Amino acid sequence: MNGLGVVAIVAALGMAGCREPTAAAGPDAPQAAPQAPAALGVTFDRAAGLQMRPCDEDMGPRCVILSDPAAEEFLRDLLTVQVHAGSLETVAAEEAGFVRDAGGRLMTTYGRFEPVAVEAFEVNGQSGLRAVVTCGISDPETGFHAGAGECLWAVVSDGTQSVVISSSGFGNGLEAAEAAVRSIRFTTD
Repeated sequence: MNGLGVVAIVAALGMAGCREPTAAAGPDAPQAAPQAPAALGVTFDRAAGLQMRPCDEDMGPRCVILSDPAAEEFLRDLLTVQVHAGSLETVAAEEAGFVRDAGGRLMTTYGRFEPVAVEAFEVNGQSGLRAVVTCGISDPETGFHAGAGECLWAVVSDGTQSVVISSSGFGNGLEAAEAAVRSIRFTTD
């Protein structure tokens, strides 16, 4: 994981109401994290130069967006990370659209076209579910393309808390989301 640094997501999650940070940080600014709530937290690796910001309030208080300030504006937001109370399958169904089909297979209901099979995996001793679905993307030059993106939807759980990671649909978002999923860790601060 050359060039990757560990990020304390829980710090950003603790910002009340997902407000914008009070100090503007440039791409070269140190990536110090504010104090985090002691009861909940996750960390993951991210490439140097990527930045986090709180999600809009409608996404909930435990939500951050990872972005690349060096990318073109429409490519900047790479992925969203949301932490929810609940078990793996409950949160996966409610927040990532992972449900069982008539044959009992876990499938996505998110994405375009046909449902996609969900893959079980393990990371750092925790159980996870993931799928890459076809999704829409927008380009300022050519407009909206309903099936031109690939979005990763992944849920990792420690049994009581679950983190949902979803990518933007562009290649840089998929790459960043896969790196985050491979390195997700729950903290017990």
